[in-house]
Amino acid sequence: MKRTTITNALMPVFLVLLFLLGGCSSKDTTDVNMPLAENQSASLLTYFQENGDFINTTAPAIMTAAELNGMLSRNILIIDLRSQEDFDAGHIEGAVRLAPGDVPAFFENDVDALSFERIVFVCNRGQISSYVAGIMRLLGYGNTWAVRYGMSAWSREAAASGWDKATGDYPERLTSEDSAPPGGKNEPAVVSTEAGTGSEIALQRAMQLLSMDPAAHLISYSDLMKEVDKYTIVAYVPADWYQQMKHPEGAIQFTPKASLGAEVELYKLMPGKPVAVYCFNGHHSAQAVAYLRMLGYDAYSVTYGANGFMHSAFSREEQATSRYWSDLQKNSFPVKKGRGDGSGQTNKPAVVKQAQGGCA
Repeated sequence: MKRTTITNALMPVFLVLLFLLGGCSSKDTTDVNMPLAENQSASLLTYFQENGDFINTTAPAIMTAAELNGMLSRNILIIDLRSQEDFDAGHIEGAVRLAPGDVPAFFENDVDALSFERIVFVCNRGQISSYVAGIMRLLGYGNTWAVRYGMSAWSREAAASGWDKATGDYPERLTSEDSAPPGGKNEPAVVSTEAGTGSEIALQRAMQLLSMDPAAHLISYSDLMKEVDKYTIVAYVPADWYQQMKHPEGAIQFTPKASLGAEVELYKLMPGKPVAVYCFNGHHSAQAVAYLRMLGYDAYSVTYGANGFMHSAFSREEQATSRYWSDLQKNSFPVKKGRGDGSGQTNKPAVVKQAQGGCA
């Protein structure tokens, strides 16, 4: 069987990453030395389970813009994943701009990542930053977070061109009829790398996924509806919300922090069949999709979640919560325009707030 290999150009970086990752024991509580196999998905799942089982325990790693603003004087690092143009138009002071594909190498080579209290990812609307934070959590960086609603929650100016344009209502394809997950158990999806240990497999998968188009894991609701029969649609919301509210036709309910375990619903997903996952606003689903894609599934997060296709259906009570995009989520925190003191560079930024210490 053909295996995925790293290009010659990436091999030196990859070897350095493996060496550094292997020497950072605080990220891994268990690292089983597994034999090279044709399909490493089950082995990778075991590695995730033995190292915190993030997606089924503490996920999502999401914080509010107000929380971030209150932490600016503390030992944190902010990574802005937006384009150079968007970054120059206004960013959080001290933020480092990186493309998602540069994140793993940056963590290993440019900063003492685990010495920070938090490393916070931001993007325009939180859809990409949540995904990147989810992947880095799966690599063992338990101090990584994403900002709910992205820069749209930080700045009203950003909101005007961001989340204010993201919400929508498409009632014609929604139903109140429940759909049960398929019965039986499928084989794991396929993951094949040249790595051997759990941390090495995870790192190689992360590098593969983050090197793709930053929006490769996303699908809009309108595009989903064009080929709805092609996808397994997962409503990644609490069971009571799924039962009380409408949902896309055929959508099955998975309970957050529970259903994606191997002994629950994970292996009811069919390898090779695309999976579209939605939550309330696209943040939790992006991290669930990060987990599924790491395990080899062809998974996509529905952009903006239920806010994107049934925004007006939220109850009055829910409209006062972080689940719902409204003026309550907007802030007017300060932004800095331009590249600043080198913080817009993507390789060895001149200004990086780095703490002392490191992994022992």
